Amino acid sequence: MPVGSELQRLDGYPFEVRYSEGALARARVAADLAAKAYGYFARLFSGTEPDIAIVVASEADWAGRGPYGLPFFRDEPGEIRPGIVLMSSGGGDFWTGIGEDIRKASPRGYAKLVATYPDGAGGLDLQPFFDLITIHELGHAFEVLGDLRLPTFWLGEIFVNLAMHAFVSTHLPERLPTLEVLPSVGAGSRKLAARMRTEGYSTLEDLEAHYTGGDDSMDPLNYAWYQHRWLRLAAMVFNADGEAALARFWDCFHATDRVDSTQTTAASLAPLLTSEVSATLGRAVRDWH
Repeated sequence: MPVGSELQRLDGYPFEVRYSEGALARARVAADLAAKAYGYFARLFSGTEPDIAIVVASEADWAGRGPYGLPFFRDEPGEIRPGIVLMSSGGGDFWTGIGEDIRKASPRGYAKLVATYPDGAGGLDLQPFFDLITIHELGHAFEVLGDLRLPTFWLGEIFVNLAMHAFVSTHLPERLPTLEVLPSVGAGSRKLAARMRTEGYSTLEDLEAHYTGGDDSMDPLNYAWYQHRWLRLAAMVFNADGEAALARFWDCFHATDRVDSTQTTAASLAPLLTSEVSATLGRAVRDWH
């Protein structure tokens, strides 16, 4: 059954919005935020206006490939729109696991999370952070439906994180701490990094090989750790090059196959990224470990 097809509809946006029973408030938050980012991205990305639906689902209505609370974009045939942005209406074990990973690796870092994302009872509520991830998933809609031909999965993740950071920086600067504290703490934990490198995956080639499934599929919390690092990289690129880096990223790969995706490695992409997108990005990809 198509994702969101039986859910209630919220009108008044430049895209379709569906939501589970009891999730109207969260759907409005996601749709309002996405509508602002949609106009911003359409201006930057060649006038692209992808035909999408945003679906805000409860755990009972979740149709994600990963755990509840891990948002995603999909463009499979037979959906209610060519692109679907699926967001959760609340947290779950995945959000709890992110916090627990950091609490075990860095109690001081965890205290910073609780101070930034308090639940009102002395605990952690990552909802404000994941509200912003709506923009990340919207970025995938522009990437996929706008014919951005990125040769690797991980380059797509870097692109949409840069898009999200650029939008928040230029339109919602007061929410930059909400966007930055979790990945700063997660990427900055040496103990967490050591555990991922010894027990999980850590290179860009590892990510490409193991994220999408199979016998050696990546643990969702290992994937979250990559996202911490990509989010910090996006901040570095934006701080160095501003919105222009995002526009160059789009221009470099839009509607053209710049490289052979079957032969692409991080090392082979680094010179192109350095010369045509951002020297900061190129160095980070070249030196990733």
